[in-house]
Amino acid sequence: MSKVVGTLRREPGTVRRRGREVSWRTRARTRLTTAGVILASVVLPVTNAAPATAADGGTYAYVANSDDNSVSVIDTKTNQITDTITAGIGNGPNDVAVTPDGTHAYVTNLFDNTVSVIDTSDNSVDTITDDIGDAPTDAAVTPKGDFVYVTNRGESSVPSVSVIRTSDNTVTDTITQTDGIGTRPDGVVVNPLLPRAYVASASDSEVNVIDTTDNSVITSIPIIAPPPFEFASPRGLAVNPTGTRLYVTNFGGDAVSVIDTATNLVIATITAGIDSAPNGLAVNPAGTRLYVANSLSNSVSVIDTATNLVIATITVDIDPFGVAVNPAGTFVYVSNLNNGSSTVSVISTVTNTVAETVAVGTTPHGLAVGAVPGTGTVPCPGGQVVTGGGAEITGPEPSNFVSKPADEPDNAWEVSLTNPTNQDITIRPYALCSDPT
Repeated sequence: MSKVVGTLRREPGTVRRRGREVSWRTRARTRLTTAGVILASVVLPVTNAAPATAADGGTYAYVANSDDNSVSVIDTKTNQITDTITAGIGNGPNDVAVTPDGTHAYVTNLFDNTVSVIDTSDNSVDTITDDIGDAPTDAAVTPKGDFVYVTNRGESSVPSVSVIRTSDNTVTDTITQTDGIGTRPDGVVVNPLLPRAYVASASDSEVNVIDTTDNSVITSIPIIAPPPFEFASPRGLAVNPTGTRLYVTNFGGDAVSVIDTATNLVIATITAGIDSAPNGLAVNPAGTRLYVANSLSNSVSVIDTATNLVIATITVDIDPFGVAVNPAGTFVYVSNLNNGSSTVSVISTVTNTVAETVAVGTTPHGLAVGAVPGTGTVPCPGGQVVTGGGAEITGPEPSNFVSKPADEPDNAWEVSLTNPTNQDITIRPYALCSDPT
């Protein structure tokens, strides 16, 4: 039996890197400096050594650019654009939701009633066209990644929520006004622990609560605008990691409502320090900070969730819209949709200052950050068959590490992992090979 080991060898040849051909030499450098994961060529006990195949592991931000029908992909380790996806993206991409395993990103296309599904291993796109409602706006994925809830604003038809089964990307249910959905469903979020999805209905100033076990609307929570405002016009939604608190921006009321998810009652309304027209918002992974984009004052309010007090206000680019926090909780990504700026502000959570500004496509709206799996495949040489395998790991233990026989080719061993905190990890995958009996 021989042991075939993956290591870093700068040999000629090409591999697929995020959907395009690059030389192995270029790819080797990229693995060292961007993804934080090294999956390299294979050292064989023969002369015709071949490189292993690998997808980039790391954490990426996906930004929906509505005016040029594209999605910008930002490597959060370098804050550089690694890809701009256009093929397969529909008309007016408005929001992005990444599955918990990081393998797919769902993009709502407001103007052609479709949802684009990005395969994050190579950024190829499939499109869901059947049974999506009118003017799909926002999207949220269930904790297990088995369903995606899409709000349909209903610009020229009935407003609704489409429920997509991710295993085959088909719409399995449509929740309408007859079922209790409001007249203008906008933001949507899924509780990480309770079987609940929450939909903001801006025109009705309410939040509809969906039981995700049967997709029934079990209640609607009134959102009351603080004086002197007349309408709250709720837009953005975020749930803390323990699922106990739901946060709702009052776009028309310059406030954030805090809802107890056990009682579905508003228990606090945050006004002090919230600036004009709050829109998107996000909670950090620890649940201790809430970041709110104030679209008309070009700022982000930072709220201490223990006290519901604003502890910092950060100036960003023009018209901040979407907000997402990286898995490590170290940076916040804010899309600035004014087409004069069309940027993403990267905020350091340590200093509460803008660390970098990334130029993206035209008029960025929603965005999401996800840990994308990295995979490496080590083939056996010649006519040998694989009998086992694994990986030698230097550095911190990666997340979601899987080591198994490869599906293709059938004489290879495959390892996969995620690296949500962009740590420096060296992976040397290997295959145990023997002559066929």
